[in-house]
Amino acid sequence: MTPMPFDAYGLPVTTSSSTAHDTYVRAARAMLGWQASALPLFRAAAERDPGLALAHAGAAACLFLEERFGEARAASDAARAATGGLTPREQGHVAAMAAWVSGDMEAAERAMRAQLAEHPRDALIFQRLYFLLFWQGRFPEMLEFTTATITHYPGDSFVLGMHAFALEEAGRCEEAIRGAEDAIALNPSDAWAVHALAHALYESGRFDPGVTRLPPAIHPCRGLNWFLNHLLWHLALMHFARGEYERAARLSRTVFERAPSSVAGDLHDSISLLWRLELAGRPVGDRWRPFTAIAAERVSRQGLLFHVAHVAMALAAGGDWPTAERHLAMVRERAPKDRTGLTADVLVPLIEGLHAFAAADYGRTVACIEPLRPRIVTLGGSRAQRDVFHDTLFEAALRSGDAERARRWVAERVARRPDHYWTARAGA
Repeated sequence: MTPMPFDAYGLPVTTSSSTAHDTYVRAARAMLGWQASALPLFRAAAERDPGLALAHAGAAACLFLEERFGEARAASDAARAATGGLTPREQGHVAAMAAWVSGDMEAAERAMRAQLAEHPRDALIFQRLYFLLFWQGRFPEMLEFTTATITHYPGDSFVLGMHAFALEEAGRCEEAIRGAEDAIALNPSDAWAVHALAHALYESGRFDPGVTRLPPAIHPCRGLNWFLNHLLWHLALMHFARGEYERAARLSRTVFERAPSSVAGDLHDSISLLWRLELAGRPVGDRWRPFTAIAAERVSRQGLLFHVAHVAMALAAGGDWPTAERHLAMVRERAPKDRTGLTADVLVPLIEGLHAFAAADYGRTVACIEPLRPRIVTLGGSRAQRDVFHDTLFEAALRSGDAERARRWVAERVARRPDHYWTARAGA
């Protein structure tokens, strides 16, 4: 009898095709490493063995991340149809991925936690649950999760890098830097480990080492998907934090504006970088136009609340007020359907505040966003990403002449991380 093949983490992979097995293992590593090859490799494995349910499930996850939802459901259905006779580990993996692709995040979390309780080395499920927590702003739980699970992955850069980022989001930057460096030493092409290093250097105010260390750290990360642009966005933030606004603007033009992308991750970064330039008193004018157009095409997509807020920013900053108002009306209409209450309690007033800022109504910006300060984290995104919302509030207070609030908030901001812009504003 031919022995059961296993994946890179020692878990069974039911297939009689060695080619399908090897291709699947490569696909799983590509997905963990943010490689653009993940989807074609999962599909190639499924073509070689149509009964390889894990390959269909992996393809479904990739398609879902690319917002190709119909294709994702079809691949998920193919995975579930192929689960007969599989090991419990594979059945649990497929069920967890299917719940996630369905969009039912509560069911997905239950299924993923159950799967990891039985099979803690199911690395693709580990990664999906990690990002589920990330996009819900549940950072203490994310760190608790990685801390409890990392012992099952000795010598694995992917999990070590994810743990390093969780440490950074908890404010434990020294530990995060060490963890990220250890992960990069194990695997120099581990993009998430490089990402964790970028965050930890940035949050600890080490902008000079950041602009020196990031380019050579990013270079080995070949074959990435859109995540390469995100790493370059972090480099732009380092320059921005040093007061090198034109350098940051050039990176924006080169990385994001040369070929404007509708990929959600690219769009967040494009929009927030232009908005930051506006906050720093450097209007970008017509450079908003392509991103405002992309945002107008996405108003009907519900998606992540963090993404919806960025769509609102692009519409308002680009001056497409009819679409901006229609978008806000759609968000308000959807609010009662959100069982978490976040759409009504956080997203709607945040969008109202962003609209007010774009309209130069700075007092209203403060009134809308100030009560949200402790809850903005619930929209997801990292500390660095969420700063754009907090910084909008601080700049609005300055521009409105609200000296008491402005002094207090800018002092807090500088104490946390001494960005050039806020240091200069604090001394003005």
